[in-house]
Amino acid sequence: MNFKEFNTSLKYKKYKRSKIIIRFIEYKLKNLLIDFLINFNVIRFNSKKIIDIGSFKDNSYINFFLYSLKDDYTLAYKNDENAKKLFKRIGLLNFFKNTISNTFVKEKVNIKINMGPILDNTDSINMDTNYFKYFYDETYKNLNNKLIMPYYMYPRIYNSLYKNINIIKKPNFNLRVFFSGSVVSEGYGNFKWKKEPEKFLNRINIINKLLKEFKNEIYLINSKTDMKTNKFLNKKIVFCLHNKMIKKTSYILNFKENLNLLSNSCFNLNCPGVVMPLCHHLIEGMKVGSIPITNCERLLYPNLSNKNSLQYSNINELIVKINEALNIPNDQILDMRSEVFKYYNSYLSPAKFKSNFQKALNNKEKNIICCDDHRSVENFN
Repeated sequence: MNFKEFNTSLKYKKYKRSKIIIRFIEYKLKNLLIDFLINFNVIRFNSKKIIDIGSFKDNSYINFFLYSLKDDYTLAYKNDENAKKLFKRIGLLNFFKNTISNTFVKEKVNIKINMGPILDNTDSINMDTNYFKYFYDETYKNLNNKLIMPYYMYPRIYNSLYKNINIIKKPNFNLRVFFSGSVVSEGYGNFKWKKEPEKFLNRINIINKLLKEFKNEIYLINSKTDMKTNKFLNKKIVFCLHNKMIKKTSYILNFKENLNLLSNSCFNLNCPGVVMPLCHHLIEGMKVGSIPITNCERLLYPNLSNKNSLQYSNINELIVKINEALNIPNDQILDMRSEVFKYYNSYLSPAKFKSNFQKALNNKEKNIICCDDHRSVENFN
């Protein structure tokens, strides 16, 4: 990435010119170090089967894919200019433990993955990232025999945190609705989903409407100390909003704190991301049993139901569902929470994907349907 491209990538952060230059120098030095480290990834420390992914395309699903399969497979990559993108995505430990340059693979590789976006008709398995066409095109309504990689949590969670996520069976019944996320208007205010514009409003409009409608019920976390006050325990709706474009590691709540609050919440609010309706928050909440208040019920397979979610199709329905969440009996919350856990483990977990992947290999399946975030939107549009 040259300076012009780097500068463009920071357009939402509003840095001064001097800071952009400093960050660019840091970026270049970091790349030099990574290039150096990559040259030492020449030894396999196990006899696991090899999956050759070829030249890595910086795909956002790679963290989930690797986590799901790493106990049985090693990923082999082409040692080209894209190798450092793989290193950055999965981190140093995963890179040296679970991958190797395909230059140093001596045996014949039977499993080859084409990460696209152009589908391949050879013996490779295609990662079909045109995810949304399968949910909107009537031709693809029957997905029973398709291998679908489930949508995933924020990718870096799978690098080290996932296996240590704390899950509780009974939430704090007073904490009815929780949302934590960015509300940078330059990004999230530009979201438009032409297929269903009324159903998928942008995040800024949603949050502003709820702040006005439920102002007496909402507690805003503005710092870590806010969580320690008595007021925090007396509000049924908790929002932690970030109005600056910063790294997720710099958020008020780190990943562990955010997942802990999700786990304690009865319901979690789902809003669109910057470019697409689906957001990682949906999967993070379901992992820990928080019941989603969502408009994406038909964008997961199988579709979410009224047993495991509250669903809305416009802003007025969302207000109705928030009020419903505030008043649902505790016993019903526990029943729905149980259904959320059941759905996650049956359809969204890494373990389930590994099982489905291995079945697909036996059946000589040639395509894996998966969401690659903004790339899937580009394909769809």
